[in-house]
Amino acid sequence: MQSFVHFGLVAALTALITGGLAWLIGRARPSALSADSGTIAPEKWSALFTVLFGVIFVVGGGVAVFAGQWPLGLGAIVMGAAIGGFMAPSLTNAHVVTWTGDHVEGPSKMFGPTLGLAKTQIKWGDIVSTGKTATGYWFIETKDRRRIYWSYLYKGYGAFVSYLRTRCPSVALHDDLAA
Repeated sequence: MQSFVHFGLVAALTALITGGLAWLIGRARPSALSADSGTIAPEKWSALFTVLFGVIFVVGGGVAVFAGQWPLGLGAIVMGAAIGGFMAPSLTNAHVVTWTGDHVEGPSKMFGPTLGLAKTQIKWGDIVSTGKTATGYWFIETKDRRRIYWSYLYKGYGAFVSYLRTRCPSVALHDDLAA
């Protein structure tokens, strides 16, 4: 029973911290912002923390393997490599979203639970819908199904959503974006 209570407290604290960070990041100033252009990008410190967390899992898994704990060690290595590997591109400019008065440009493909390296450019008038993936990324979409993705870990994403509302008033926003 005591471990269940500890698990519940850790889960609640994690949810509180994650929600608080999302609220702060969303209201932060974007990487660049002017009257009709801007840039949002994944928060570098959260990406770095996640990559380092993945490295710690890999190292810990290696120690467990050498200590004879094969299943646990290999599981930790695979999980750490996935966590760190999927987040590593966010340390670069690969997942940056930029916008001007004419268009939006940003990551356009998913790779597993994260974003791939492909990018696309979408004119404001071509946007027909917004949505959210199972892994928590928001997106804008065109009639021909091209998408641009971003997440709550993008510093200043609220400024992009506000500009999206202004440029595409007839497009219904996904519930999470409308708040």
